[in-house]
Amino acid sequence: MKKIKRENIYLYFNDDEKLDFFEIVENENYKLLKVLKDDQRSYVALIEIKGEKYIYKQPREKNRRKWQKFLSIFRGSESKREFKNIEKICEVGLNGATPVLAVEKKRGLVVYDSYLIYEYIVGKESSFKDIDIIIKELKKIHSLGYLHGDSHMNNFLIRGDKVYLIDTKLLWNKYGGFGRAFEFMYLEESCPQEIEYDKDSIYYKGAKGLRNYLTFLAKIKSIRRKKK
Repeated sequence: MKKIKRENIYLYFNDDEKLDFFEIVENENYKLLKVLKDDQRSYVALIEIKGEKYIYKQPREKNRRKWQKFLSIFRGSESKREFKNIEKICEVGLNGATPVLAVEKKRGLVVYDSYLIYEYIVGKESSFKDIDIIIKELKKIHSLGYLHGDSHMNNFLIRGDKVYLIDTKLLWNKYGGFGRAFEFMYLEESCPQEIEYDKDSIYYKGAKGLRNYLTFLAKIKSIRRKKK
C-alpha cells in the first residue's frame, strides 16, 4: 500500500493509474448507478468511473464519533483499515475485492472524514442453497487461523462455484475453538434452517452460553433506555 499526503488529506492506493480517482470523486465526475445503503451509520453506492464499476463506501458513524476520532490518531481511519483488510484477504489466498483508494481527511492528527473505493465484484447474493460452499469457505478461513468477523450469510458473495468475502473483518483467531463455534452459530442464525456443524463440543456450548448472556445484556440495556 502506497501513501501520499496533500495538505491535510492522506491517500492510500496501490495503482498509480487510479490515483486520479480522488479528483474524480471529489469533483463528482463519476456516474452514480445505485445507492446501496444510506443511513446514519454509512453511505455505500455503486458508481462508474471510466466505464468500470466500483463501490464507494463512507463510514459516517465512525467518522463522527468522538472516541473513534481519538482512536484515529493512533490507528488511522476505518477506511484505511478496511483497505488493508481487503488486501489481506487476497494475500492469504481468499477471494475478495481489489481495493483502489482510501482517503483520510484530517484536522491535526484527527481524522474527521474518510471514504474507500474498491472494485465491484460481479456475482450474486448468497442464499441457503449455497450453504455447502459457504461452510467450506468458512472452514478454509478458520484453517488459515482467522475468523471471518461477521459470518452472516449475506456477507458471502457467489460467483460461479467460488465464494467471495464482503464486509469481512478477517480477524486473527485468538479464541481457538470458541471463536470458530461462535462464527458457525452466527452463520446459522442468518439461515432459514439449521446447518450441520459440531454442536456437541465444549466450544459450541461455551459460545452458546456467551451468546445467550450477551443477548440478555442487550435486552436489559434496551429496557433501561425505554424507562429513561
